[in-house]
Amino acid sequence: MMLQTDEQQAATLQQKLPTQKVVLVSIFREHLIGGISVHSTNLFNRLREKNLEVTKVDFSGLITKPTVFGKLVSIFGVGRRLLALRFSGVKIFHFHASNRAVMFFLYGPLLGVLGAKVLLSIHSGYGYDKFMGKRVEYRTLSNIGFRGLHRLIFMNPEESERIRKRFSFLEDRVVTVNPFIGPKEHLVAKIRAERPAPEEVFKIAVIGNWAPRYNVEEAFRGALAFRRATGIGVQVTILQSSNMRDIEYMNKLKEEFNLTQGEMNVEVFEDRNDVLEVLSHHDVLIRPSLLDSYGLSVAEALLVGTPAIATNVCRRCAAALLYEQGDLETLQHHLQTVYDNRGNYPDNLLNADEDSFNGYLAEYVNIK
Repeated sequence: MMLQTDEQQAATLQQKLPTQKVVLVSIFREHLIGGISVHSTNLFNRLREKNLEVTKVDFSGLITKPTVFGKLVSIFGVGRRLLALRFSGVKIFHFHASNRAVMFFLYGPLLGVLGAKVLLSIHSGYGYDKFMGKRVEYRTLSNIGFRGLHRLIFMNPEESERIRKRFSFLEDRVVTVNPFIGPKEHLVAKIRAERPAPEEVFKIAVIGNWAPRYNVEEAFRGALAFRRATGIGVQVTILQSSNMRDIEYMNKLKEEFNLTQGEMNVEVFEDRNDVLEVLSHHDVLIRPSLLDSYGLSVAEALLVGTPAIATNVCRRCAAALLYEQGDLETLQHHLQTVYDNRGNYPDNLLNADEDSFNGYLAEYVNIK
C-alpha cells in the first residue's frame, strides 16, 4: 500500500469533514515564549487554508483585563458566544492552549451535555500529573469535568500514559499530538524563497526569556568562544520574551552582552512575532535550554532550513546537533560544522511528521 503525502493525507481528512464546523477556544493573545508554532492562530489559519469551516473564540480577556469586573465580562462574553454557536448547530469544540483548562471547566462540560463533541489540548511537557497530585481541588475538578470529554490531548507520550492511569475512565480517549503547528504553507514557502545567501559574518540566533531556564548566556558564551578561537566575524541575535522577567538576571546578562560589543555584534529583541523570518536570516540557532519539553524553536529553525544546535534535554530534536549543557568545547565543534557547511543545507530540515496539523485534523474526523 502506498503511503500518502502530507498534502494527500490532509485532503483525505478534509473530504471526511465537508459539513462539520470546528470552534477553536483559545488564548489568542499570543507572544513569544520560546516558540510561536504552538499557537492556535497557526492551527486556525491552516484549517482555513484547507477550506475547513472554523471559528475562533478568544478568552485572553481572562488574563489581560485589569479588574475583576473586566474579567467577569470577558468570561460571560465567551460563554454567550460558545452557547450561541452550539445552538446554531456547531458540534466540534476544541479547547486549545487552554491555560490549565480554566475556560474548559467553565463551559466544556456544559457543551458536552448539550450534545457537542469536546476536545481539550493541554500543553504540558512535564509535570501536569504531578501538579494534580499536589492540588487536590484541581484533581477533583478534573475528575468531574473530564468525564464528558471526547478527546484529552497531551503533548508527550509519558505524560499521556500517566494521565491514562490517573483517569481510567479516559483511557481510550487520551491521545498524544505533537504541539508544533507550522504556519500557513504559502507563508513558509515565501520565507524559504527569501532566505539570503550566507554572508562573511557568521549569524547565530538564540531564543529565550529573562529567566534562567532557556540559558541564553551559554549560547552567547559559545559564540564568543568560537569567535576567539577562529577569528571569524560573529553576529548574535537574542530573541527574548517579556513574559518572564527576573530583573537581577536580566541586568547581569545585559552587562555581559555589553562587555563584548567590541569583539562581536550582539542584538537583543523582545517579543518578536516574525520568528521564522528572523531564523531564516541566520546561519544557525543555538537552543541551550536547561529543560525543553517540546523543542519548538528547534522545529521552527529546521522548518526554514536553518540548522540547530541544542542541549540534549531537548525533546523531538533528533535532527539537531546535540551537546551536554555546559560543554562549550562540543558546542564550538558543532558551530564549526555548521559554518563549514553553510550554503549546503536544504530549505527544509524538518521531518514532515513533526507538524501536528494533520494530527489535530485526524482527531476531528475520528471523534464519534
